[in-house]
Amino acid sequence: IAIAVAEYRKAGRSGKAGRAVKSGKAGAGWKGKPDWWVLDLYVRGSRKVERSRKLDGEVRKIISDFEAGDRKLAGDFRLLTDQCIRGHRETLAGLGIEMDEFFRESDSLRDGSVARVLARVRRLPQGKESGKRVFMDLKKFGIEREFTLTREDGTTIYPARDLAFHARKFSRAPRNVNVIGTDQKFYFSQLRSALGLLFPRQAGNYEVVFYEFLLLPEGTMSTRAGRFVSVDELLERAVKAAGKTVQEKMPGYSKALKGSIAGMVAVGALKYAMVRVSPEKTYAFSVDDALSFEGDTGPYLQYTHARACSILRKAGKRPAKYDASMLSENSERALLRKLAEFPGEVSRAYADLRPHYIANYAHGLADLFNNFYQSVPVLKAEEKTRDARLALVAATRNVLKNALGLLGIEAPERM
Repeated sequence: IAIAVAEYRKAGRSGKAGRAVKSGKAGAGWKGKPDWWVLDLYVRGSRKVERSRKLDGEVRKIISDFEAGDRKLAGDFRLLTDQCIRGHRETLAGLGIEMDEFFRESDSLRDGSVARVLARVRRLPQGKESGKRVFMDLKKFGIEREFTLTREDGTTIYPARDLAFHARKFSRAPRNVNVIGTDQKFYFSQLRSALGLLFPRQAGNYEVVFYEFLLLPEGTMSTRAGRFVSVDELLERAVKAAGKTVQEKMPGYSKALKGSIAGMVAVGALKYAMVRVSPEKTYAFSVDDALSFEGDTGPYLQYTHARACSILRKAGKRPAKYDASMLSENSERALLRKLAEFPGEVSRAYADLRPHYIANYAHGLADLFNNFYQSVPVLKAEEKTRDARLALVAATRNVLKNALGLLGIEAPERM
């Protein structure tokens, strides 16, 4: 953020774009989400810093003055981080996600928590100092590289603030889980070792889940170089593509209903595509593949749920009692067995921190339900058989809806 602050100051703190974003009014010099304004500052600033040693020194001076308590700089940092959070909340809202809390690294500097962690490090045998540089010796954990916490000038780098952040997390929850990209494995081996030394009891309940990379047609991404595909762009693409598909498949629906379904399908497709693959696997992502109504996709599961709802709507009022012994067909028994597995799959996913278990289960359930639907009549069956099969349809609908809900995916009743 320091690079973005440097570019903001260089461009003129009272510029049109700055005033527009600060006041919450896009259009006066900047059009779009406020976090994209900060990103634009960061990318432009990074390119300049890479070409100029002088500018790199200016950024370091900004960091030093900020940590020393410069109020104007604190205001600039606050402004830019506020805009980032505003933009992130907007993106997350579009995905149906709400964060309970956002934490600012600057707060850990202001409230003294970083200073307390550094003091704690200095008391450890593994805590070392070289001038103003503070680092940890982690050789006892098989890590040869020093775990550096402050620069030569005494300013902190992110590991110091990360340790303070984890200290805060440890004080608030008995179990802590970090979900992070696989490229951070070495850093987290350092971090976990340091946490084990500083907070041995709490670190025992600290877990890290590493996710492999999502591969996109655009190739290798770099935020600093301004080469990336944002979630905003992916969601926009998905909504447009889903709208086209909904228009083709459901022409008789109202415009409002088609818009609602397109939104649910787009978000469900993106979420399911991200979560259905195990964390250890690299995944090549395609919007078109993710939006398919066939195969291992979110729309396929949503459509299966809608199909179950449609059957139940056509059946009207269902009897409270039914004879389960009427369910003797192979497709019925296979579906019953699959339904019975749901609680165990949820428990396993929780214990192993593997949400893809639930995604894989939901896909298997949808396949079995569609096989059942194709194999035996439901609405036209003899009364006792009909009642039992309707109960099976209702149970499948409920479990599929719950499984999708656990993945943060809406289950539309009409598609």
